[in-house]
Amino acid sequence: METVSAEVHKRRWLIIGIILIGSWVGTLGNSMLPVALPTIVQDFEVSLDLGVWVISIYTLLIAVLMPIYGWLSDRYGYRRLYVITLVGLGVSFGLAALATSFWGLIGTRALQALFNAATLPAVMGIISMIFPKEERGVAMGAWATVNGAAHGFGPVISGALVENFGWQSIFVMNAAVTLVGAFLVFLVIPADHKETRRPFDFVGAFTLTAAMLVLMFVLSRGGYLGWGSPLTIGLWVGVVTLLSLFIFTERRVAQPFIELSLFRNARYVSIVAISSAQFFCLMGLPVLLSIFLIEVHHYSSSAAGLLIAPLASTLAISSPFGGRFADRVGFRFSILIGMAMVAIAAFTMLFWSAEVSPWVIVPTLILAGIGMGLTQSQAATGVTFVTRKSELGIALGVFNMFRFISGTFSATTFGILLEQAGGSSSASLSAIHLGFGVVVAAACIAVILATSSAHIRISEPSIP
Repeated sequence: METVSAEVHKRRWLIIGIILIGSWVGTLGNSMLPVALPTIVQDFEVSLDLGVWVISIYTLLIAVLMPIYGWLSDRYGYRRLYVITLVGLGVSFGLAALATSFWGLIGTRALQALFNAATLPAVMGIISMIFPKEERGVAMGAWATVNGAAHGFGPVISGALVENFGWQSIFVMNAAVTLVGAFLVFLVIPADHKETRRPFDFVGAFTLTAAMLVLMFVLSRGGYLGWGSPLTIGLWVGVVTLLSLFIFTERRVAQPFIELSLFRNARYVSIVAISSAQFFCLMGLPVLLSIFLIEVHHYSSSAAGLLIAPLASTLAISSPFGGRFADRVGFRFSILIGMAMVAIAAFTMLFWSAEVSPWVIVPTLILAGIGMGLTQSQAATGVTFVTRKSELGIALGVFNMFRFISGTFSATTFGILLEQAGGSSSASLSAIHLGFGVVVAAACIAVILATSSAHIRISEPSIP
């Protein structure tokens, strides 16, 4: 970790409050849109299949661009890049509110993703720069809390704004908050001066970004296109070809976009795999639970939403405590306990019948949420301990990219399972139970990885 002044150390909790404004707004930029989507589709007179790209384009581009911003952060500093991209994000939110056509709105959403992709690498990098090792778990827990709260409150805020002021108001609000956040980051966050300058490996960056973009597209739209269609098969061939070109390039250039030695770092790869498994569970469970509660249990949509809410809310509330726990006992142990709790919770879901009581559902989801809270931010913190300072930005970018890919793969996997089940309640229940079994397997894989990986503790010296 870079040495920080005593004055900066004293202001570290103010600093994290300010940098998390970007996380809050960036997450709201996604979580507010589903509620506004019906109104947007109606106003622009487009189909729902087309309208959903207002949401999809944002997620796709953020995921694939994070490694590039991680590289730029390593070379030019977290603060500088964060201020620039927050200003761009605020302006693009404002442009979205002024959009007069559907494709104009899609364009502004792409711009929002372009700028917001810098947020996660910058926030996590600044935390690693400002906070000492013994407090970094709590700081990352604060990030997880803000992120979870934005996911939970986004639909509520969006509903009130859209109903009273129209869908444009969600972008106006986000623009104002983002620009204020950019000013505060510029004012309060200390500059981090980078000593190295390296040429940008355009071929490596392009082939990796293009491969991940095509992969995300196939995972999210493969069911609609048809998994056996010539187009889908061609896209898979494209993914393999681009990844092969990426590896070929990175092995031969003097200063690659990503040092392939990063993927030979067993502890880093283990943390990425654990986090991907956790995000797979986190993104998949709401899909399964929604269908179970509405189609099998015959709850209303609003009642189902209330029953599912403890999963995300418990994650948000427990994350800071999970960070403090990890700071004391070590990150591997925290992750191991957390994913074991997720596995136990999902295992109990295998025995849920169509008549299962809410008094069983809610405690089970609370257990899963606490387990997620012991894992999510701790995995991110672990990355800051097992990678070199000079490659931390790119390591965080790749780490978060794989989280997003895993979440997309999760939604696709469970969507296929449920689609194959047909319309009957009994078939749906069997498919849902199979899905819960997949969640158990993913959580158990994370537990095994946490058990077998090197012990990651706060007492370890930083990698220079």
